Amino acid sequence: MRKYIVLDTPQNDIKKVMIADLKDEINMFLYDTLNDVPSIGDYSFETVQEAEEFFNKEFAKGKDGKISWIYVPNPLEGCQEDIIASVRVKGINTCAPQWGSYERLMDGRWVDIKF
Repeated sequence: MRKYIVLDTPQNDIKKVMIADLKDEINMFLYDTLNDVPSIGDYSFETVQEAEEFFNKEFAKGKDGKISWIYVPNPLEGCQEDIIASVRVKGINTCAPQWGSYERLMDGRWVDIKF
């Protein structure tokens, strides 16, 4: 499960937050843009409830309790957890990752991209 929310008012330059329940931990990714790019920071939690409580305390100040999360599909195997689109580190599939270089699945083909 992955879900994100765009903040009504940025908090310390954070404009978007994603919670991802993947594998054995819960991650909260922080973004300073609304674009679908790698996060600038993250937190780890043991449960989704802990992540949501932290979000409510730190980012939903003054809200009436109604928060509208946008649910997105889980990433394809080998793809970045913090990016909605199917994006992976170039070469990750061949055990020769080129850290800092990315490719995106477009029309069934992996295409080099830059952020």
